[in-house]
Amino acid sequence: MEFSPSELMAVAAIYVLAGSVKGAVGLGLPTVSMGLLGIWLPVEQAAAILILPAFLTNIWQSLAGGALISLLSRLWPMLLCLVLGTLLTASIMTGGNNALNGAFLGAILVIYAGLVLAGYRFSVSRKAEPVLGPAAGLSTGLISGATGIFVVPVAPYLEALNLGKDGLVQAIGLTALIASAALAVGLGLNGSLESDVVLPGAIAVVAAFAGMFVGQALRARLSVELFRRWVLIALMLLGAAMIIRAF
Repeated sequence: MEFSPSELMAVAAIYVLAGSVKGAVGLGLPTVSMGLLGIWLPVEQAAAILILPAFLTNIWQSLAGGALISLLSRLWPMLLCLVLGTLLTASIMTGGNNALNGAFLGAILVIYAGLVLAGYRFSVSRKAEPVLGPAAGLSTGLISGATGIFVVPVAPYLEALNLGKDGLVQAIGLTALIASAALAVGLGLNGSLESDVVLPGAIAVVAAFAGMFVGQALRARLSVELFRRWVLIALMLLGAAMIIRAF
């Protein structure tokens, strides 16, 4: 698929917005970008554009802080299962049923936004991690392979580990880094990483980093919780619209 200048401008605008959300609240780049790109692009093509900006914007976040080794030793079963789940379902995204894929993506947006808006919180004990960690990783990978979104249920699971603010931010970055790499492998194995996404992907990288700087500035000026709430409401409405359109 050739991208017109107007479509490339739309990709840039979407990634400035998605990067701003990530810069302000620490996550949301895949959720926002996939939701908006999914309005007119096939899900697998939107996911292919996502890979490079998601990977690059999370390198720093995953390395910043001194907890990388301890997080890897604690989270590796979850991360391994996330990779396996992604590889198992990447063929669903590339299977060609764009209406069904769009509806699935919309459903994930609604579920994720609804859970966060409802203030759903839980706690996971260290004894439960050997079971719940791989389960959270596998289910997140299955969803990521099918939709390109890798926040549910892994983000609530990481919050439940009580890692502390800095540890949580680093854990989210590490998980997103591994998830985007796994998605790249899954799409590559299924023949969906084509040269026509190189230009929009490069534009998305620049736009995402620009948006992150905007988001960091907004964090200092606005109520982060209020900003996050409105983003979640918008995602819920967008997801509902995608479900309705699919059927």
